[in-house]
Amino acid sequence: MSRITRVAPLIATVVAAVLLLNGCVVARSGPEIKVHEAVQNRVAAGMEYLQLGKPVEARQHLSRAVDLDDNSALAHNAMALLYKYEGDREREEYHYRKALRADSSYAPARNNYGILLYQKGDYRGAVREFERVANDPGYSGRGPAFENLGRSYLALGERDKAIENFNRSLRLVSDPRASLLELAGIYMDEGRPRVAGRYHDQYASVANPQTAQGLWLGIRIAAANGDYDKQSSYELALRELYPNSSELEAWRTWRSAAASGSAG
Repeated sequence: MSRITRVAPLIATVVAAVLLLNGCVVARSGPEIKVHEAVQNRVAAGMEYLQLGKPVEARQHLSRAVDLDDNSALAHNAMALLYKYEGDREREEYHYRKALRADSSYAPARNNYGILLYQKGDYRGAVREFERVANDPGYSGRGPAFENLGRSYLALGERDKAIENFNRSLRLVSDPRASLLELAGIYMDEGRPRVAGRYHDQYASVANPQTAQGLWLGIRIAAANGDYDKQSSYELALRELYPNSSELEAWRTWRSAAASGSAG
């Protein structure tokens, strides 16, 4: 079930950060101000090109940003995201490390580095990075960071810590769907369908439409709770909305197994 945030939202976050930084007042000398502004402008342009699916044009601006200031955490974080887009994990990690050496408090790079570690299967390393950014009161992305921290603990099999961090995420995120669905799944796996149902009901109230994953989980929760009207409704939605999904195939297998058991 768990999946860490994809590239596109990260790029949008970097662009927003650049725009905010342009509005900051920082005590710098004249030449430093010009370099700082030039780096920000190059990064903003590069990220806009990357969002448009134009990595060649993005590279021109981001390479120039790094050339202007090789000690810029902003520039190296943006360059790392370019390599993420290209699927080059080695260079992506190199630039995250460069960004954090330049500024160890630069939370966007640390969060993105945590995502890379999670995707590489280094869940303990991901926990280390997400712990730092989630508990940074000055970081605007704390809610998603707690969500990612919950996923990392879940991957490590530490469900109590996963539950704690998903619930902390719910208090901070504007979009609670992912954390609600994760919590519903955890409680269903633990054999607590009533609790799972409460979280799934909250998820269903804000997810329109539900994902195939959400519907499939909802079917199993409803069946376990004996809510056959809800089960039938979710089954119909899964068939109509996601006719080619793996979740529909899983439901068909599950239904066949249930029918065989009843016949036996």
